[in-house]
Amino acid sequence: MFINLDGETTGPKSFSGPIGTQLSKCEKLPVVNFESNECEIPEIERKILSKDQQYLLDISYAIKSGSSEDLSVHEPGPLSHSRLLTTTNRVLRLYLSIENPTDEHKILVSYILKSYVPVWFHIEKSKYFTNGPGHVFEVIKSSRFLPENLLKVIDPVIQRNAFFVNPENLPLSAIVDKRDQIRELGFRIIIKAKSQPQKSIS
Repeated sequence: MFINLDGETTGPKSFSGPIGTQLSKCEKLPVVNFESNECEIPEIERKILSKDQQYLLDISYAIKSGSSEDLSVHEPGPLSHSRLLTTTNRVLRLYLSIENPTDEHKILVSYILKSYVPVWFHIEKSKYFTNGPGHVFEVIKSSRFLPENLLKVIDPVIQRNAFFVNPENLPLSAIVDKRDQIRELGFRIIIKAKSQPQKSIS
């Protein structure tokens, strides 16, 4: 989605668009008055997070509240296409330093805060295999605010990486559900599947 909104990459640590070209030195820019943005951040213990994850948590709270809280003196992490977390940190840090961000930048920040951040920290809190279907569902649900042209960009990516919502994996999530009837349904599906005659592989 970043490439769709801002332009192609020009190397392992560089971009060609107006947002991407400013990311490498964004932490040196002064913080300005910026517009707060809606964000649902799950409660999580800081001590289980890495330094870069703590930065993401802090800057998300900052943009949600409209107060930078001295983030200008903290490092967002190195810029690299292989490290999506720190690139995300830099997109948010750049937002703090632009008085009139472009529509494309606003969309990126909204997507990060409404979808990427909540899902990231939900995964950090619940890394079990049985939580996988729920995480995929959250990715789908939280991204529906995007315009149709961007949904056409991200939905194929979600579909290609939706292993956890394959039919054989959903019952595993069901058996650890908080609701008794859902757990019972999950066990019934698994027991029924195990009772079916096995197909021989020729």
